[in-house]
Amino acid sequence: MTTGPIDIPPTYPKDQSMRVLLINSNLKDDILAAPPIGLCYVANAAEVAGHEVRVLDLCFKRRLRQELEKAIIGFAPQVIGVSLRNLDNANMLCPISYLPSARQIIQVIRAVTTAPLVLGGSGASLDPQGVLEFLQGDYIIVSEGEKGFVDLLDALNRDESPADIPGVGLWRQGKFYLTPPQLTSFPSGNPHLARWVNLTPYEKMGASYTIQTKRGCRMRCIYCTYNQVLEGNHLRLRSPSEVVDEIEEAFYQFNPETFEIVDSVFNDPVDHCREILEEIIRRPWKTRFTTMGVSPKNLDAQFLQLMQRAGFTSFMISPESASETMLNNYQKGFGLEDLRRAAEAINQFSFPVLWYFLIGGPGETNPTLQETLEFIGRYLVRPHGLPRNMANIFLGVRIYPGTKLWRLALEEGLIHDQSNPLRPLWYLSRQLDLDKTMHQLYRAACRWPEIALGDMEKFLPISKIFGVTGKLFPFPKPYWKNLLWIHQILVKLGVRSLFQATGVPARLRESLRLQMYSPSSNGPVLPPATDIENL
Repeated sequence: MTTGPIDIPPTYPKDQSMRVLLINSNLKDDILAAPPIGLCYVANAAEVAGHEVRVLDLCFKRRLRQELEKAIIGFAPQVIGVSLRNLDNANMLCPISYLPSARQIIQVIRAVTTAPLVLGGSGASLDPQGVLEFLQGDYIIVSEGEKGFVDLLDALNRDESPADIPGVGLWRQGKFYLTPPQLTSFPSGNPHLARWVNLTPYEKMGASYTIQTKRGCRMRCIYCTYNQVLEGNHLRLRSPSEVVDEIEEAFYQFNPETFEIVDSVFNDPVDHCREILEEIIRRPWKTRFTTMGVSPKNLDAQFLQLMQRAGFTSFMISPESASETMLNNYQKGFGLEDLRRAAEAINQFSFPVLWYFLIGGPGETNPTLQETLEFIGRYLVRPHGLPRNMANIFLGVRIYPGTKLWRLALEEGLIHDQSNPLRPLWYLSRQLDLDKTMHQLYRAACRWPEIALGDMEKFLPISKIFGVTGKLFPFPKPYWKNLLWIHQILVKLGVRSLFQATGVPARLRESLRLQMYSPSSNGPVLPPATDIENL
């Protein structure tokens, strides 16, 4: 830790290019660690525009202050960009805010340099004005950053005002101004992920080499920020050959263990997805794939077989509910029969599948919750052998500005017009008896090892043992699959019930009471931050 004042790097004459340092502030280094693909897209775009760019990835770093000082003093950047992946972990049963740690990082930056500070990333786009004010940045990039950030660099280099650049927000004369972003086409192709970021620690934790095949989401889920805030509802597709060329280049240069396609919805449009899978099959190399956000719609045995032939060994699926009522209320775009057919098709294969369920949305009742639990028991639980499906159940739906759920929560009085989105705000149906709800959830979790509840997130740091012991005791990937046999042991021994949290319903009620009535003038009330060791 620095004990004395730090010399401020001198300013340099402006020329055609600028020295740009991009920093990944995401410190989540357990099995949910995610390479910063968005930051790499921006880095690549800035370099193509002629700027000298460096990336500092703080994930897995242990001496953050020293890393920041070394990078800034050694490179003397003229502009610094800080990426914020999320505001918090969106988990009502185990809430963690990422904003305090990001603010501490920015305070170190401010102590070292006077270079303009630009905030970006998906987290920054969720509440641009609030994030810019809380983190005390100079500018903020909303939604996609490739074009907006490059245009901002050009404006700063020419000493011109960036106020009218699409996607750029700033304070001017005491007021926040934001020019809406323009989302027209996929902004660039290959982000060259492994060139900017050391992927080795990510791979040790089971993460994959991430790939985007499109942007935009035409689903209408009422709680989701992808279709309403981050990427818009207009699909912008990459050509299948371009996508697979990127995979092929990374395969031969870096040979990652697994590739992960990180589109908001993997198999929509299904024809575009099918073309990519067929193009992968045509190539002479073979590798492993996984993906997030598979939709149950149009998911049949034929499509799953195509995924298997392309090299997919696992995937994630997010139905959120198995109640027809809740699927309609969430506006998921598919029905219970679609979900049943998809589950039956999945059970014909040996894919490990991570399912996500979201309990507590508009109209949720204890009977609709029971419908979801009965679906899990019927379709996801294996009566014999090791489990293959994992049902990750979250209670409470995070409310974000700009979504349909935000407007609905305002109408119902769950939030008010002064609510601060930087503080985790939740929709939790008033029709739920919370004591009965927790009894239903814990009873199912104690019976079926396939079920993981949101409160288990506090044990995720233990997952780092997979990375530490990986060479001596190689665990099969994806690492989340290993939680299944741990749960199975706990259930068989009858000790799963020891992990039940006491007083949860009362805590949830108090959280809802505070978000309805606490004045925002006191600033955001944030849950504990991720620990920043040695900062």
